[in-house]
Amino acid sequence: MTVDAKYANLVATVKEECKDASEDEIADEFRRYEEEFLIPPEDALRSVIRKFQAAAGMEVTGSSGTRAAPPSVKKVDRFSDLGSDDRNVTVEVAVVSYTPRMQKMKTGEERQIAFGWIEDNPWEPSDKRERWDYKDWGGHSQNLAPGSVVRLEGVSVNEWNDKKSININRTSRISVLREGGQANLERSDEPISIERASQSDGFVNIVARVLSTKSDVIVKRDGSGQLNVVRGRLADETGSIGMLSWSDFDYEPGTLLKIEGASIRRFRDTPEVNISDTTRVEVYHDNSFASMDDLAATKKSTISGLRNGMRDVEITLQVESWYKRSFTA
Repeated sequence: MTVDAKYANLVATVKEECKDASEDEIADEFRRYEEEFLIPPEDALRSVIRKFQAAAGMEVTGSSGTRAAPPSVKKVDRFSDLGSDDRNVTVEVAVVSYTPRMQKMKTGEERQIAFGWIEDNPWEPSDKRERWDYKDWGGHSQNLAPGSVVRLEGVSVNEWNDKKSININRTSRISVLREGGQANLERSDEPISIERASQSDGFVNIVARVLSTKSDVIVKRDGSGQLNVVRGRLADETGSIGMLSWSDFDYEPGTLLKIEGASIRRFRDTPEVNISDTTRVEVYHDNSFASMDDLAATKKSTISGLRNGMRDVEITLQVESWYKRSFTA
């Protein structure tokens, strides 16, 4: 059994302290903390190490009579000042989106978590901000309305596939510095059309058929390696849209999928469905949904519909004139 890539680095850290522990059992323990207690895996690391140290009869780290001092507070203005191991972070952010979702635990119980986008440097123009994903594990919907500016205290940094994000935990504190829109009290699992998703900016749920897929690699910005991704195209009766999956995506063209919690990101002027480790993807059954033949027309573009950043364009046109240009080095 292969250890879930989501926990691989954490499992390796535990193995350094508890060499005889089973990797699968360690991963299961991180999963238990995440699903049953809504504790992010990174924040459960110390507890997991202690459990396996105790099981092996080893001296438990930090088990002396004196309580370990809490990690020092790290206050930053920009996300670029944060590292993947930072805990107890304080930062002011602008809330861009907030999407509640029910997560099913191993016990069968459903608990609500939420995810979305936040931007640093909230008092500056948007072109001077950096946008990160975040996950709310603590039910802070009242204080995370889109459009608001808040101070986050006691949050932690998570890194997966060379991409950092913020974990807002149950013990995190949120102070509203500027009110935003209406508070997010209810979750919405209703899927929207691809036409509407293409005009959105944030997280969406869609039902779509896979038109095409192909494996690709993205070189990490720091040059330390590559990330395996899957590119493709999804379609429904209202149109088609490009897709980029950062997680395993083993679905053949023609498969009808229900995708929950995907994010719409734009490459230049072109929207694209991004699928991450927080996205739920499952095969969907609907006999009335358009077939591959019916959706073939959605792959074709018109000249008026061309946008900067489009890939794999299929278009029928008539060439009226042709010019040849030469460039000198």
